[in-house]
Amino acid sequence: MTHTRRLMEQAAGTALPGWDVLRPFTKKLRFHKGELVFAAGERQPYVFVVISGIVKLTYLGIDGVEWIKSFIGPGDFFACPNVLISGLVTDYFATAIDECVLEQVDYAPIRALCEQYPPWQKAIRQLLEQHIVRKEQRERELLTMTPEDRYLSFLKTHPDMAEQLQLRDIARYLGVTPEALSRIRKRLRL
Repeated sequence: MTHTRRLMEQAAGTALPGWDVLRPFTKKLRFHKGELVFAAGERQPYVFVVISGIVKLTYLGIDGVEWIKSFIGPGDFFACPNVLISGLVTDYFATAIDECVLEQVDYAPIRALCEQYPPWQKAIRQLLEQHIVRKEQRERELLTMTPEDRYLSFLKTHPDMAEQLQLRDIARYLGVTPEALSRIRKRLRL
C-alpha cells in the first residue's frame, strides 16, 4: 500500500489517518504483457495505482477497432468513474502494455474515510481535479490540434512512455493510422 499512500498523501499535502482501515481492502496485483486488468462490462469498484509498467485504457468500437483513451504509468492511478460514482459497469478495457505491478484498493472504504476525515476529502478532490484537467487537455487536443501537433504534444508530455510504446499504440492514442504516424515522424525527422 506504499504507492497508494504516497499518491494520496501527496495529493492531500499531509499525512492521512486511517490506513489500517484500508489494508484489508488493498491487493498487490501482477500482470503479464498483454494481460487484461479488467474488461468492459465488469464491475470494478477499485482505484488502481501503477507501481511499475504501463497500462493502456481502451474503448472497443462496434467495428472491433481499438481506441486508446489513455496510458497510465508508474505513480499514477486509474479507476472507472461509472462504477465508483454510479454503480454501473466499466465501459472500457484496461490492459498491461508490459509486465505491470498494481495496487488495487476498494473504493468503498476510501469513501468512508472521506466522510470521517477532511484530509481524505482533499486528497480525492485534488486527484479528481488532476484527472479533469488531463481529460480536458486530451479533449482539446483531439478537437483542435492537427495530428502532427498532437504527436508533438504527446512526445512533450510523455517522453518516457514514447520510448516504451509501440508506434501502433501511439497512433491509436492520437486517432491516426500507423501509416499516418509514420509519415508524421518522417516529416519531423524522428
